[in-house]
Amino acid sequence: MDSPLLLLFHSQRSLSLIPLLLVHRMDAHHQFDGMPPHKRAKNEEETSVESEVDRISDLPEGVLHHLLSLMPAHDAVRTCVLAQRWRHLWRSAPAIHFTNCKGFSSDDRFNQFVDCVLLLRRHGAPLEKCYFEILLDNSLSDDAQRHLSLWIWHALRLQVRVLRFCPDTEDYIRLPERPLFSQHLTRLYLISVTTNDSVLDFGGCPALVYLRMVDCDISSEKFSSSSLKHLRMSCCLFHNYSRTRMSLPNLVSLKLDHFVGRTPFLESMPSLVTAIVKIGYYSSDRCENGGSDDCGDNECEGCRYYYGSEDDRRQCVILRALSQATALDLSTDTDALVFKMDLKWCPTFSKLKSLVLDNSFVTDDFGALIWFLRHSPNLEKLTLEISGVHKISAGTEGRYDPFEQSLASDHLELVVIKCREVDGMVLTVLKILNVSGIPLSKIHINKRSSSDCFNFVCTDFSSK
Repeated sequence: MDSPLLLLFHSQRSLSLIPLLLVHRMDAHHQFDGMPPHKRAKNEEETSVESEVDRISDLPEGVLHHLLSLMPAHDAVRTCVLAQRWRHLWRSAPAIHFTNCKGFSSDDRFNQFVDCVLLLRRHGAPLEKCYFEILLDNSLSDDAQRHLSLWIWHALRLQVRVLRFCPDTEDYIRLPERPLFSQHLTRLYLISVTTNDSVLDFGGCPALVYLRMVDCDISSEKFSSSSLKHLRMSCCLFHNYSRTRMSLPNLVSLKLDHFVGRTPFLESMPSLVTAIVKIGYYSSDRCENGGSDDCGDNECEGCRYYYGSEDDRRQCVILRALSQATALDLSTDTDALVFKMDLKWCPTFSKLKSLVLDNSFVTDDFGALIWFLRHSPNLEKLTLEISGVHKISAGTEGRYDPFEQSLASDHLELVVIKCREVDGMVLTVLKILNVSGIPLSKIHINKRSSSDCFNFVCTDFSSK
């Protein structure tokens, strides 16, 4: 029976190699020599010999390795039939990129091929990148899922530096409850996987600095790394009734957007510089009775399970950890409790220079906007993104006393208000900014509609 690697060459090997050979072979009779196209050169025999010279094989090994790294794994392996020099080159290419190939008779054959490529990797050859970007059957058995997930650990044993595990599937791939260990891994990409406390304890990966997770099920109580500097998490699923605690003391940049479930509890991040936090519509931190605080209703799961424990009632969930950042972008698609509750406990944002807030912070009482103006003494740029058209209810202006507001930052040079219409909401915001010590000349309004977009500098906030 043919081995999985030999199966690659069945019926397709010559087709895949033809373009490669045509590009890199020199055919002397194709060079312009002033002769009519139908005539042949006098030294026809010498020309024929020159046309067979394999010039690509004479390239330095580093160049050939680079070429192999640009190919999908099944094409890279096929090059072993080109010439004697190519026989084992694919085994030491600095990058392996696994993608689906129609040349395999079944998914099992493809899986065997991946196993063999990882097993036959030349010992000691440095592996810079390993990508698993494959389309998987949605009806995978538990055994099949475990088998596929173990490819991550196989790649780590090959001392890979950049690992991307991105299966295209509607189901989550459940990772085994075993930690990741690698002295070499620096960047990790995970898509559509279910994690656990063991996997998200990155103590065994001291060189890891970048982690991106998309559409992952975070079935973990803790998430920790002392080396991680950049974290991107999009559309991930967290617990509904408890918070995942994140301990990332050396994090420099954070992006956490449109997740499902409870907002994770962020521990101290003294090195943080930039953060983007967007709480989506499916956040569980939402009062079912429409309250902006703990409503006290035991039937309201949003408030009932807001705090993970009694100790958490005396702590910020997320804003305190962001207080050392110099640039923040905060927004929510719903009336989330997290930001409102955190404002009660959060300290001053002493390093903050750039702040972006959406209209969830510009509510009828304008408390959150006023709070940030008071607690950001070094703010240089403020951007307010006000979506939709709003009406201010009667008596709204009486809910805040502009004369009690502390002045905004002396460093504030620009305020940008992005809106669809200059409505009552925008006019009230202009008044708050003006009485807080911000000259109208520093306020720019970016008005957008379905057909145009223009900017203008504010000179008056009269509703007339």
